[in-house]
Parts: sequence; C-alpha cells; structure tokens
Amino acid sequence: MVGARLQLYALLALAFMAGILGIYMSGVQRGIDRQRTKIDRARLDKIGQAKEIEDAVNADPDIVSRASRWLREE
Repeated sequence: MVGARLQLYALLALAFMAGILGIYMSGVQRGIDRQRTKIDRARLDKIGQAKEIEDAVNADPDIVSRASRWLREE
C-alpha cells in the first residue's frame, strides 16, 4: 500500500515537472519567434529605405552621372 502511494506521488511529481518544462519551452519558443519577427521587420525597413534612396538617385540624371565617378560598378 505504501509503495503504491509512493509510485503515485512520483508519477504526479514527474507529470508536474513535465508540465513546467512544457510551459517553459513554449515561452522560449515565443521569445524566439518575437525576436525573428523584430529582425524581419528591421530588414524590411532597411530594404524599403534602400529602395527609396535608389529611386531618388535614379530619378535625377545629374546625380547619376556625378555619382558614377565615385561608385563601383555592380
């Protein structure tokens, strides 16, 4: 009878620890996803800024001719 109770308590403790580990891991994954989203947004902002600058430079032919002396060919 005592051995059965100890097994029950051991199983309950194990289930509790597995639940805590699952909650912790889901929080870690949520944090990783949040960081990836932040990095992706920053990348998209930088791409948008680069595109705006490129469009502004290409819109003015005088800037293109002057800049070509200082920039490398692609």
